[in-house]
Amino acid sequence: MSANAVATATDVMFYINLVLVFIAMIELAAFIVLYRKTSCADVAGLATILLFAMGLCAFVCQLIIYVLALDSAVYFVYLGLAVMYCAFVVGSVYCVFLSRNSHKTLCILAGVFNIVPPVGAVFVTMLSYKINIDTRGQSLVFNGYAYTYAALGEFCSKTPADFADMSGNMKFEQLDKKRTKKYLKQLKANTADAEGKYKYGAALVYYFPYKYNKALRYMQKAAEGHCSAALFNLGYYYEVGVYVKSDFKKAKSYYIKAADAGDTDAALRLAILAIKNGNAAEGIKILQDRVESMGDLCAKYNIGVCHENGYGVEPNIAKALDIYTECAKGGLIAAQKRIFALASIDINSAQNGEFFRNVTDRDFQGEFGIMINGLIEIKKRRAADAAEIFLNAVRKKGEWEGLARYLVGTLYIDCGKLPADRKNGVEFIKSAIPFMPDAKHIYDVVSKSDINKSKKEQ
Repeated sequence: MSANAVATATDVMFYINLVLVFIAMIELAAFIVLYRKTSCADVAGLATILLFAMGLCAFVCQLIIYVLALDSAVYFVYLGLAVMYCAFVVGSVYCVFLSRNSHKTLCILAGVFNIVPPVGAVFVTMLSYKINIDTRGQSLVFNGYAYTYAALGEFCSKTPADFADMSGNMKFEQLDKKRTKKYLKQLKANTADAEGKYKYGAALVYYFPYKYNKALRYMQKAAEGHCSAALFNLGYYYEVGVYVKSDFKKAKSYYIKAADAGDTDAALRLAILAIKNGNAAEGIKILQDRVESMGDLCAKYNIGVCHENGYGVEPNIAKALDIYTECAKGGLIAAQKRIFALASIDINSAQNGEFFRNVTDRDFQGEFGIMINGLIEIKKRRAADAAEIFLNAVRKKGEWEGLARYLVGTLYIDCGKLPADRKNGVEFIKSAIPFMPDAKHIYDVVSKSDINKSKKEQ
């Protein structure tokens, strides 16, 4: 090949390389953004950035040699082109790795088209912008789940293998101090009958537990008026020893009166009381009769509690889990919560992974199925996917909204890489407190200085 032909080829390759350099500068900036916002596939990200930087350095060298018109210019041009194209290929691999966390379609498109520099630059830039406006997916990676495990542990401690019923306790809204006083004033104005006295007493217990003596007086007056709910509640207070000293004899008396007044759950509590009082065979027989005659899911669940704890039968967690599963699929929240607690206990255990799989292989549906899927992702150390799943449960606005908000918040704090993640985590935990007052424990533990720091960095 003549010297003129070589010079012409060098010129062509130089200008091609010049175009690639401008594209590479755009992609280098985008990949730096991606690398700073994610902590997955760090090696691929760092390799991409270094190769682009080396390509740019090679271009500076070939520019000097090209200007000096040295004979070796063509080799440096080819070398720069090779390094630059390696950067595009490694960048493609990096984008594909990122697709495992979130923005899957965009990541894959960026990875595929990155080997076609002009098109790839567009997709990589779009990806870096997308992550900028939605930091959740890519910035959440496994860094340890200290707060998340604490939240799950707290849930487990509040959800022991204890008996349950479907008693129709009043449901209360979360009200501020002013609205609470107004609401209680309205209830007190309607205490002429037994039902009104019960509602006022129940509201006092809920909003001002320290006023339980006053609440109990109204509850007892309501019971004297044969209010079945008041009789049932008093029986429950004496059974578990809340607000009063535990007294099974008084509890039984109130439950019998409540059953006579028409409370259907009082008979269930009498069976539970018999089991607690040492007459497990008698209590279990009552429960089984209710299951067979009424299809009572609570009674079936309580039989599961007996199998788990060994009340009147040999302890058998597998049998208990089978019973809980039937009840959970029937929509019994108490059973769902117990299964979730059992799975949560086992989630961080290296020894009993088989039990966790036994729980999670049961094909639960609906909102509870979403929560179990979230636990699976935590077990797999996939924080971003777990957070996204729990967010789906939040959007359902059902029974699990509070715990879902709580776990989204702890995942943001545990595994978020950006200040925005920590701020979002704190806000989610705060939003869970009306549903789960215990969430305030972790909310208070989160470092105030870290919160203020995250706000300043926004």
